[in-house]
Amino acid sequence: MIKKIVFDLDNTLLFLSDEWEEKYKKFMDKYNLNISANDLFLCIGNFEKKMKNIVVSKQKLSEYVSNDLSIDFTIDMILELSEIYNNTPLLNTDTIYDALNYLSEKYELIAYTNWFTDDQIKRLKKYDLDKFFTKVYGWDILPKKPSKEGLSEIIKNDDIENYIFIGDSIELDLEVPYSIGIATIFYNRKNIKQNKYKEIFKIKELKNIL
Repeated sequence: MIKKIVFDLDNTLLFLSDEWEEKYKKFMDKYNLNISANDLFLCIGNFEKKMKNIVVSKQKLSEYVSNDLSIDFTIDMILELSEIYNNTPLLNTDTIYDALNYLSEKYELIAYTNWFTDDQIKRLKKYDLDKFFTKVYGWDILPKKPSKEGLSEIIKNDDIENYIFIGDSIELDLEVPYSIGIATIFYNRKNIKQNKYKEIFKIKELKNIL
């Protein structure tokens, strides 16, 4: 019997509105950085893959991006980018609220996500979504999501059969929990053809399969 649901947040529950691109461009122009949003977040994505079992600090992220992209990417810039990230409106919040309200009455909800914990909590609080989660684990608390070490820390001595992991990426969300025996659900928002994972195509479908 599943008792606890572990959610990825970004692109599974939380979607940035188009305002993000405009705010990001102003940020890049302010610091005269001639790189695209895609290049920066590809760099951060590569950093995630190389982190392995370490907990991340803003200092480590600053150093990696600066070296990888040959730019001066300071901690203050990360803090400013975080504020933009925190304050950009989210899409579909009514649908998400409804789904989490329903699920939280039946299950304990946990977030395990790749970004800094306080930033994720601020975003959730802004839309009154934080109240549905008993814990939020960012990459400054647990090793990157998903990792065996991070998942083991969440589960500890609990029964692994009590958990299910929900995410929108097979490679970045589901492969690790699946490999260690945690049940998974793939939020297949891009209509990827696969037959390995149980899937949904809209978050509200969780109410029908859990």
